[in-house]
Amino acid sequence: MLNALDRYVLKQFLINLLLGIVAWIVIFVIVDLIENISHFLDRGATFSQIFFYYFYYIPYIISLTLPVAVLLSTLFTVSAMAVNNEIAAQLSAGISLYRTLRPLFVAALLISILAFFFNEITVPQANQKRYDIKRYQVDKQPRPQARSRSNVFLQISRDQTLSAKFYNGSSNRAIEVSIKKFNGSELVERLDAKSMQWQDSTWKLLNITLRLFKDQQEILIRKPDTVLTDLPVVPDDLALVQKKPEEMSYSELVQFIDELKAIGADSRKWVVEKYLKISLPLANFIVVLLGAPLASRKRKGGMGLNFGLSLLISFTYFIIIRVGQVLGHNGSLHPLLAAWLGNLVFLLAGAIALLKVRK
Repeated sequence: MLNALDRYVLKQFLINLLLGIVAWIVIFVIVDLIENISHFLDRGATFSQIFFYYFYYIPYIISLTLPVAVLLSTLFTVSAMAVNNEIAAQLSAGISLYRTLRPLFVAALLISILAFFFNEITVPQANQKRYDIKRYQVDKQPRPQARSRSNVFLQISRDQTLSAKFYNGSSNRAIEVSIKKFNGSELVERLDAKSMQWQDSTWKLLNITLRLFKDQQEILIRKPDTVLTDLPVVPDDLALVQKKPEEMSYSELVQFIDELKAIGADSRKWVVEKYLKISLPLANFIVVLLGAPLASRKRKGGMGLNFGLSLLISFTYFIIIRVGQVLGHNGSLHPLLAAWLGNLVFLLAGAIALLKVRK
């Protein structure tokens, strides 16, 4: 149950948080617009295209800057209470600092949970629409059905995969095709074809070699050109543009990683990105755990010091996150540790800061 003190603290925190989010949105949009305005003009982009590009950019900006806005809000809220001697008065009345800060910790935890679902549902869809506007409306790139791709990998079914060295979206033709069938993790059949052509709503395979694997033996069969009528793949499946991690939800990343593992491809980068989908929203709680104790003591410098401290903490956090991400991508760190490195460092720092403050 919230008392008057909890409502007062939360009100100041939420007002500062809203102002911080709006400020970061304005800053990001202006900076990005200055950087890309010449590109938009050269491509003949309309006002509507530019407007909706940045409209769909907003969820990603919120997702990216929310921990910084939460930290700024915490520092401004708590330091204002310290400067006005409100914290000292509460301590004199027998209210511990932990109790005063409790509504901030609870709010930060709720924000972290909401941020996960926001990143899972809203951000990927908005990012995909934003990239589509830039790809197809501004840059005039061809739609996926006419796209050519190299190193195509496709999970056809639970036990069947397809790969191709190159796919030409204009002619609907793939070269150096391999279709593999598995029994669990064991490869039982592999069909290799020099090329695969889409004709009359079916795939025609040329120069086929079929390999059957049974009892640790390989049976090699050469086959003439063959038409596959039961292959559940259409040209659009091979022409799909590979989404970026920020365009995928957590569940989509999990499915994509399973597909990569099924064909034996390196999935380390994507596993790191999967764990980051969980670790990054939790940063909203961890920065409050670190920032609230630091701001609870009266210091000279006021708002300027708080802003500088917020930027220092935020940049340090994102640098550690980036270092962990790179080390995870190249295999120097386990993907789970790589994604959680920043949170672990700052969680430890926050716990120490919280234990050191006066109760």
